Amino acid sequence: MPVEPDTPVEDTPVEDAPKRRRRRLRNARLAHITATTVVALLGAVVGVLLVPPTKVDVGPLIATVHLRPSLESDTVILLPPVGEVAFDTHTAPVRVEARVQGVDIEQAEQLLWSSEARAELTRTVPEDLTGAAARNAALNALFGAVGAGLAVGLTFRRLRRSLLAAGSAVTVVAASVGAVSLTFRPDSLYQPRFEGLLSQAAYVADVGQGALADYSGYRDTLAEFVGQVSALYIAADSLSPGIGSQDLITVLHVSDIHDNPQAFDVIEQLNGQFDIDAVIDTGDIVSWGTPFEHDLLSAIGDLDVPYVYIAGNHDSSVTAATVADQPNGIVLENEIVEVAGLRIAGVGDPRFAADDDSDAGGWREGDAAVQSSVFQLGETIVAHDEANPETTVDVALVHDPTQPEGLEGRVPLVLSGHMHTSSVELDRDGSGTDWMIVGSTGGALGSGGVRPVLDGGEPLDLTARLLYFDAETRRLVAYDDIVMGGLGLVSISVQRTQMPAEAPALEVPEDAEAPPTPTPTDLDIEPGEGLPDEERVTPTDPSVPLPEGSDGGEG
Repeated sequence: MPVEPDTPVEDTPVEDAPKRRRRRLRNARLAHITATTVVALLGAVVGVLLVPPTKVDVGPLIATVHLRPSLESDTVILLPPVGEVAFDTHTAPVRVEARVQGVDIEQAEQLLWSSEARAELTRTVPEDLTGAAARNAALNALFGAVGAGLAVGLTFRRLRRSLLAAGSAVTVVAASVGAVSLTFRPDSLYQPRFEGLLSQAAYVADVGQGALADYSGYRDTLAEFVGQVSALYIAADSLSPGIGSQDLITVLHVSDIHDNPQAFDVIEQLNGQFDIDAVIDTGDIVSWGTPFEHDLLSAIGDLDVPYVYIAGNHDSSVTAATVADQPNGIVLENEIVEVAGLRIAGVGDPRFAADDDSDAGGWREGDAAVQSSVFQLGETIVAHDEANPETTVDVALVHDPTQPEGLEGRVPLVLSGHMHTSSVELDRDGSGTDWMIVGSTGGALGSGGVRPVLDGGEPLDLTARLLYFDAETRRLVAYDDIVMGGLGLVSISVQRTQMPAEAPALEVPEDAEAPPTPTPTDLDIEPGEGLPDEERVTPTDPSVPLPEGSDGGEG
């Protein structure tokens, strides 16, 4: 009997060839599909990136709407020069971007004064925006299809494959837009994320104890938002014709920051957006004058404009020295400097008490010291003006405005803070001196700003003021009051005010010619030196001692 071989019988080449051919065909098909997909995707992306924004009139706003592929699923409204607002509105790889290009001033003013115009805006805003978004989505589908089809057609020279790629691009865009529509959440409009003037704003949403907003609420929110933005652009348009930016010196007045880092975000944004020539800070930049607070002040050095500062009653001598150490910091102590074409005089507050509540009607023990410092600054100004009649002082800075006699009739404009409330008094006491007080640019964060919220009331606003001086005459011609919502609020308003065409002549009132009592020797403020902390007036029984590192403490 023949013996069978032990080795297994291998497949013959004839049996193996079909499998290899099928494998090669599958690999080739997969490679073609992959290559076609990649090329189509790249072409579609290029096509979508070329989609122009869709113009739309949203009430008085002239805007554009643009849909973009993105990993961030949100709706963003760009508001030059305010910044941007983002809403987490949907779940889809699409970014809906709207940019405000300008505003019809006449229509915007009608909106602010007419209830019928506001009602019409409430009715039409959603349709205007969604209509523009739909048109832009159609353009995205068209451009994406053309981009994908051309890329595949030019690469592989196959008409069928090119048409398939174009159709797939349309399907993907349509699916993405459909996902945006299906997952859109109107209640997200109550939870914006701000960048720009309101970066770091703590927004507290209250949508009916967590209930979803109804469609009418959504309409009202959009209409209110459009109205607020319109007000911003109205302010920007209200300077009289013939006064161009090249003829103006623009100064930002801030005060009473009280340790709020958001204030420096505001300053930085305003500096970038309004072409500011200088910042003036009238004190209380911190709250207790302690070294650990001074790390905040490095933000001053990041600004590319001069920062003119006088100390407030909460600021220690170390605070002032820290500001002076910044490359752009200028600290005034009974002296005069020229900054951005303006002659500016200033003196720090002669008091030092972290728990001073004088702005709220509390401790007034240092009134005589404040009056003395104001008269000393007035004497410095008079001496300068007599020696320099062609370059007289334009602006004086004092922290506390409650003892004005020493400056009345001696300088055209005085800037102050301290009161945490903004006000303007033109021709104060008939002296020809205009006196402007700005509220707290930090919402008095470290000095009672949180207390109203804890008590169930409204927080203090964050306020600042833009001052516009004629570059030739150095006279104030207009100013903008900027008000932002404080803790837990999101709002912003800008109000433009024109100064009177004619300014009254300076005249010292009879009761302001000399201080009622001689200045004590220990309150003599040497120009450029100021008072050491231990010589500044403090409460009789201070609850907060002088901090370490100040002139009156150790170290």
